[in-house]
Amino acid sequence: MRRLVAFTCLAFLGFLSAQTPRSHVCYAVAQDAIVNPVLKDFLRRAIETAQRDGAECLVVQITTPGGTVDAMQEIVRMFLQSPVPVVTYVAPIASNADSAGAFIVMAGHIAAMAPGSRIGAAHPVLLPIGGGEQGPSEAERIMTKKATQAVAATIKAIAELRGRNPKVAERMVRESLSLTAREAVEQKIVDLVADDLNDLLRKIDGRAVKTMAGIKTLHTRNAQVHEIRMSAKETFLHFLSNPNITYLLLLIAMFGFILEIYNPGAILPITVAVIAFLLFLFSSTMLPVNVVGVLLIAAAAAFFIAELFVTSHGVLAAAGLVSLLLGGYMLFPEPGSVPNFYARHLRVAPGTLIGTSVIVGGLLIAALVAVVRGQRRKPIVGQEWLIGQVGEARTDLNPQGTVFVAGSWWTAEAVDGEVKAGDPVEVIAIEGLRLKVRRKPAEKRKVGE
Repeated sequence: MRRLVAFTCLAFLGFLSAQTPRSHVCYAVAQDAIVNPVLKDFLRRAIETAQRDGAECLVVQITTPGGTVDAMQEIVRMFLQSPVPVVTYVAPIASNADSAGAFIVMAGHIAAMAPGSRIGAAHPVLLPIGGGEQGPSEAERIMTKKATQAVAATIKAIAELRGRNPKVAERMVRESLSLTAREAVEQKIVDLVADDLNDLLRKIDGRAVKTMAGIKTLHTRNAQVHEIRMSAKETFLHFLSNPNITYLLLLIAMFGFILEIYNPGAILPITVAVIAFLLFLFSSTMLPVNVVGVLLIAAAAAFFIAELFVTSHGVLAAAGLVSLLLGGYMLFPEPGSVPNFYARHLRVAPGTLIGTSVIVGGLLIAALVAVVRGQRRKPIVGQEWLIGQVGEARTDLNPQGTVFVAGSWWTAEAVDGEVKAGDPVEVIAIEGLRLKVRRKPAEKRKVGE
């Protein structure tokens, strides 16, 4: 009898459990970023996570000024092939999905926008390869036409596949048409306007969407929302894709190498320089870096190094400062040749350019003032006072080389065997502007010290 009662209770509980609605889960990501390979990899991980956990849908909330064509095409391909419904959402209020962002939003199974947001202006921006003041060359015009035709066909294909308006979509590419949220709904570019995420989930509840896994009806009303964030690695890589960071990494590498040349043997400057340069190289793989800008910054480094060894009264330093400023300005090309969707947003910020130039200029002025003061200092009985002074060999003396004594660089000759760079040296004689030096032996410590 007891067993029968227990069995009946378990069966009743199982019946109640079966009648209880299953808790539905939606995943969401929110990105205010340039479309680049880092964002592509992050969205791929988000889709895989949503699929693995059986989510109702993945909401991609985005605002972006654009990005690279390659990254955009990969993201669009992922959305079109996703077995999990992807809901794209231009938000928060007054956000934008320009250029590459328009393609990504339209590729969602459901596309939505927040009030006051906009979408469009998707004409490809090209980076210059010539033309100058006379305008684009014939090759550039042909390349521009080909790029425009290609991306126009892409956005039309997306619109047709998702049941959107292909003619208006094509105008966003060819005419840089930009639409408000209401206009986008009226022109059938997006499906609806939603005030926030909760409003969006309420409005799409019950909609049926066709995915690669088949037709799925969404149950998003009162669904649990789990946010997917970038990992520490993805956040760091995204940080490196910032044009200002790319520029600063190149400057750090440049001054690290300069300090190593000025003070050979120091470990920290060259270590920092190598790390910064490697990070710059990685960053430049995600951004269309202009080689001319890099060469101008390299020329600035050469001018600064030459200033250390040549008395130019600041001419080389000034040339280096101008090259540095121009290099930073030209590090990322102006609109004109390789197809991208960056336009105005891919450049070093004026504040960063001016700030770094002021800091470098201030350091150069301080160094020049110190040099002038040293030159105006009255000599003490000629230069005989240098005899007995201790300095450091900055190059190998075999037997001639360069030493640093009493705050100045000198040409020197070793009179007692070879002297290695970094060895302490003592001045024993002076011949014109050349010092006679010998390696200063290390002082012996007394017993008991």
